[in-house]
Amino acid sequence: MNAAQRIYAASTSEEESETRLAEELARRIEDDIASSDLPPGGALGSLRELSERYSVGRSVAREAMGLLERRGLGRLRPGPFGGFILAQPRPDTIGEELADHFRLAGVTLRQLMDAREAVDLMAARLAASARPSETGLERLKSASEMDGLPGRLAVRAEIARLAGEPMLLLLVECLNSLTVDFVRVDIAPQKAAHRGPAARTAMFDALLAGDVAAAAAEAARAHAELASWLVQRACPTRPEPPEISRLLGPPGTLATAIARELAAEILTSGVSGARLGSEWDLCERFNVSRLTLRQAIRLLQDTGLVECRRGRGNGLLIKDRRSAGAIRLMLAYLIGTKADPFSAGAILFQLNCFVPALAVGRADKAQRRQLDAALARVESIDPFDRYDLLGLVHCVSRLADSPIIDLFSRCLAAYEARFRPTLAERLPASAQASYFRLIRRLLHRPSIGAPAAMKQAKTETSALMLEMSRSRPL
Repeated sequence: MNAAQRIYAASTSEEESETRLAEELARRIEDDIASSDLPPGGALGSLRELSERYSVGRSVAREAMGLLERRGLGRLRPGPFGGFILAQPRPDTIGEELADHFRLAGVTLRQLMDAREAVDLMAARLAASARPSETGLERLKSASEMDGLPGRLAVRAEIARLAGEPMLLLLVECLNSLTVDFVRVDIAPQKAAHRGPAARTAMFDALLAGDVAAAAAEAARAHAELASWLVQRACPTRPEPPEISRLLGPPGTLATAIARELAAEILTSGVSGARLGSEWDLCERFNVSRLTLRQAIRLLQDTGLVECRRGRGNGLLIKDRRSAGAIRLMLAYLIGTKADPFSAGAILFQLNCFVPALAVGRADKAQRRQLDAALARVESIDPFDRYDLLGLVHCVSRLADSPIIDLFSRCLAAYEARFRPTLAERLPASAQASYFRLIRRLLHRPSIGAPAAMKQAKTETSALMLEMSRSRPL
């Protein structure tokens, strides 16, 4: 594999399991959707035509269609005028499923606010840079007049929409759903309703004027206000039946119905590593053929809920890592919206604008030594392999302890690696020298965990990452 392929595999965790025919076909079709001009509602072809086009059996083609349908990219319509009909994944639907993923992972308020701060400021900056017209701002004006938390969240969604970046809107929809889980129950109604004319119009005026600094300042003020409304408490960990519907879509086939029943069982009482049974056991339980059961299992594997191990005493096991399924869902969303790979890379830098400061500020002495060693390894090679840089970035991300930022970052890195063919295999050390120097400076400071020191470190890292997002040294 070349560097881009290794980055994709590492970012999606697809190197952890063998690739199956249906998954390979689903990816090939995704590539064709990304490069085609077919709009949502267009027919990709009938089951027979797709089987012939990709030289696979109809059962494999049907299974691949099921995977793409789960990801929101279309629906297999039966009949003489049917076929696989393309659709554009909905950001609110996908965002809710991603929120469920983070709920299952036990996301904390601090982790949510890490992501909110970076995303809301990025959305404001990009929306101001886009210079929306007053007509385009009408939806924002209506949202800003809504009272309470729903109004604040609606404003964030409209700003993300004005920024014109599909991934950004998906991020905001996910964060908005999670934010509701942490709202204080004792917040005074008058505080929830009060905004004042200045607060209502400040962002509107900044966006209309294209004033990036003013838009970012207003977003920072709104972030501080939102923080005062939220409190840490246990995040819901078990999705309710509607969330299971979002996970696997409508029960259109017998395989989907079986997958939904098993998903409900896993999400309500499943324990990581538990054995659901062998293929034979499950075929008897549901009274279906092995072909139908394997289609159901593939849907569950695509969500990241299970893994299938061959051999005596193995079978279908509940997984403890579900990030691969969430990333596949996000990738399909970007493919369906035909997001620009170069822009995805730029967003990646801005999403991580505070991560180096968070990583060093939260690392203990042993972890600092680990980060220092990872940095030294990359610095010692000139030019260095792009994949080697990913190891350093992952180390920084782990220490930052911001799983929401990490998961979306992995998706953006995978999307750029997959759809931007001009990525260089090797890079000169000078291309990342400013990033290396930044981490080295932070590591040499005795402590940046105190509020004042952290604020300064975040300002420093944000300025550099924003500059890198514009110059794109990668």
